[in-house]
Amino acid sequence: MKALFLTSILILSSGCSIYRSEGRKQFESEAPGKIEANGFQIRSCEKIGKLENWFKTEFPAHNYELIVADNDLEVWKTPSHGGAVEVTAIQKINTDIHSCIYEFSNEVSWQSNKEQFLRELDNYLMSVE
Repeated sequence: MKALFLTSILILSSGCSIYRSEGRKQFESEAPGKIEANGFQIRSCEKIGKLENWFKTEFPAHNYELIVADNDLEVWKTPSHGGAVEVTAIQKINTDIHSCIYEFSNEVSWQSNKEQFLRELDNYLMSVE
């Protein structure tokens, strides 16, 4: 019994040390900025409540531009720091509301990838339903 207990502790502690390794910590801290496809990066995604969604869509910042306004998808664009373009997509999927922020390196990148980006958002919504 004692041997089984010690073996279990050894296995669990060795698993934890691998999970908490420096390489893992570095990967987790750098991952959001490293995910880049088609000229844009995903900055963040979160599930938001109905009140927060209402506030974001009814009272956007003065420099936000509405790109898409559908029943299940809203896309807002705003200039970001350093000439980058920030795009916020608010998706309503069943009863959940998700807000994702994407960053394009500049206005040229946004304009050249805009149609494909919006199609991808539409396809994602259609495949979830």
